[in-house]
Order: sequence, then C-alpha cells, then structure tokens
Amino acid sequence: MNSTTFKKAVSFFALASVFSMSGCQQDELMEETANAPVEPTATSKAVAGKFIVILKNGSSLSASQLREKVLGRNGLETTRAREIFQGAVNGFSGAFSKEEINLLREDQNVAYIEPEQAIMLGKSTGTTSTTTTTTTSTTTSTQTIPWGVSRVGYGDGTGKTVWVIDSGVQSSHPDLNVDKTRSKSFISGDASFEDGYGHGTGVAGIIGAKNNNEGVVGVAANATIVALRVFDNTGYGTLTRIYSALNHVYQYGKPGDVVNMSLRVSASTMLDDLVKKTAARGIFIAIASGNSYIDCKADSPARVIAPNVFVVSNMDSYGKFNPTSNFGASVKYAAPGTNILTTWKGGGYTTGNGTSYAAPHVAGILALTGGKVNAQGLVTSDPDGTPDPIALK
Repeated sequence: MNSTTFKKAVSFFALASVFSMSGCQQDELMEETANAPVEPTATSKAVAGKFIVILKNGSSLSASQLREKVLGRNGLETTRAREIFQGAVNGFSGAFSKEEINLLREDQNVAYIEPEQAIMLGKSTGTTSTTTTTTTSTTTSTQTIPWGVSRVGYGDGTGKTVWVIDSGVQSSHPDLNVDKTRSKSFISGDASFEDGYGHGTGVAGIIGAKNNNEGVVGVAANATIVALRVFDNTGYGTLTRIYSALNHVYQYGKPGDVVNMSLRVSASTMLDDLVKKTAARGIFIAIASGNSYIDCKADSPARVIAPNVFVVSNMDSYGKFNPTSNFGASVKYAAPGTNILTTWKGGGYTTGNGTSYAAPHVAGILALTGGKVNAQGLVTSDPDGTPDPIALK
C-alpha cells in the first residue's frame, strides 16, 4: 500500500514494533525504539461507506433467515451482505449509504451498527531503525533462550493450543508447530493462512518455538499454533476480519485454549463484547496494550477488563516500563517486549520491540498453566502510578 492510498484508507496502528516505511509521513507510521516514546497520535477513522451490522439474539429464525428478513424489509438485496457473522453473534458487513444505515439502525432486530475499520501493521525490526527481519534467515545449529522467555519461564507446551489472530504463520518454519488443518485465512479471495508479512510468525515463536537445539525456545515450547490470518502481505487488515477470526475461535475453540491478539483498533463495542463472550467460555485471551505511550482506555480490545482476559504492557530486561508502551486500568501484567529474539518468515529469526512481543509471553504462560499467571515483582516507571506485576510462569 503506497502512502497516498494509506492516507485515504483508515489508518491506525496495530501493535507491531519498531518499524519504518518509505514514503509515509511521521504521523502515519510511528517508529518505536527501545528508549524513545512514540508520539501519542494514533487515531482511527471509519472506512467510508462500509459498516458492520450486528443482529439481536433471541429470534426463533435461523441466522440466515433473520439476516434475509432484516435486509428484505429494508429494501436491500441479500447480496449486499458481503461478509457474514455466525457464532457468538449473528450479523453482516457491507457497503451501505447513510440512508440505508439509518433504516437498519431503526430495525427491531438490529442490536448495533459500527463503521468498518482498517488497520495497518508496522514492520517489525531490531533495536535500530533498520529492518533485520531476514539477516538471520537460516536456522543455526545452536539454540538460544531469549531473555524474555528466560525471564518469564518456559516449559513443554506439547498438546496446548494457541490461536494467533495476526498476519498468518509460516507453517514450514522449522522451529514452529503449526496446525495446518485448523489454520484459516479470513481474507476474502485469499485462502492461504501463510504469513507473507512476518508479524504473526514472530508472535508464534515467542509463544511456542520448539525446544529442539536449534533457533530459539518459546514459553510454551512446541505448543500447537493455529494461524488465523487477518492481515495481508502488506500488513493491511480490517475489523471485519478480526471479528470473524475471533468469532471462529468462539465456535471452535475449547476451554483451556489460548488466543493471542497483538493488534489494535479504535474503540469497538462489538469487538469488546466478543472478547468477553469468548473468554467466558474458558478460553484465555492475551492482548497487547499498544505502543503509543497513552492510556489504552479508548482502544479495543486493550480496554477490556474481564475474567480470562490479560492485557499486557512492555518492559525491558531491567524490569523498566518501556516508554513506548500503553498503560491503564485494563493492563494486568507487564512482560518482556524490548529487544526480543524470535522466529520470522522465511525460516529465519528477528529481534523486535513492542507490546506485540510482550503479549505472546503471557499467552505462552496461559497455555502452560491453564490460565494462571504469577508475578515476580513490579515493573518500574509505570506512568499510570499503579505498577504492573511482571508476568511469571
């Protein structure tokens, strides 16, 4: 996506780490480093003319019958529903005029309507501003235990399932155990769950890289990773895709499973509600707090406070709050997110920064312990005045 297109699209920032993109202005894509705060200007705008419609529960009609009824009595063809939601909630998304949305909003079977959102992931890089995603593209014959994994603890995650809602995961990476059968793409017209961007593969390595004498080790080593791809090869995604992916977990996940959401959208009631409903099924959800050094109270899903939901801030190897990390009442734990070595697309490894890398440490702990996270003291320099406990297995 070039900078002109990106300006016209809804552009707010998912939780990747230090990144740079040529042709983009400073207020469009913000670079995170280990020791400099990001400008707190991440805002959201609606995708013009596109909306998500959530229907009320309790109807005697099937989901498809109710959808057709709502559309039909408002003078809309069923083909106007481009994406369909069925599971925890029923609904659809598509392009509608202001007048059409006003009609749907008044329908007795419509719970609420939200504008579509577009998200752009940042490009993960090392501790400098230059990309290091392919500089170590071959698997080494020795194994490293990254400092973050060592700090929070690790163990054998064999048999544990972690759903990674992200840019996909490289299934052929020698250090990852990816379930090809359950992995799925939510990108219309692209059925591949393979990671063409890198972010999801990086997240997956922190969670479950194999303890195999090569590469790196994950917190829940050899855990089963289920890739739910919502970001394309340019790092672009939508709220509809994210919502559909989590709805999929609600339908097919099992109590004790873990979800990692290293992503960020503008405040969304429907996404927050789905997070709570999914967590209420006994599924544990690790969420990145964000990288703008602001209170995450206006971001979803980072603002969610609910049982089985774990919002995570970023700390460095000294136990100090990273001055790019978001904070707030919803944050339950701090975890390593600064100078983190992990897997990358192409069978390689990278070093990255951000709450995108902090959250999967907690996801790995949740997989190992069945939902319990211990603490090893408190992070220092937490700007909200209530230091986050440092996560521990």
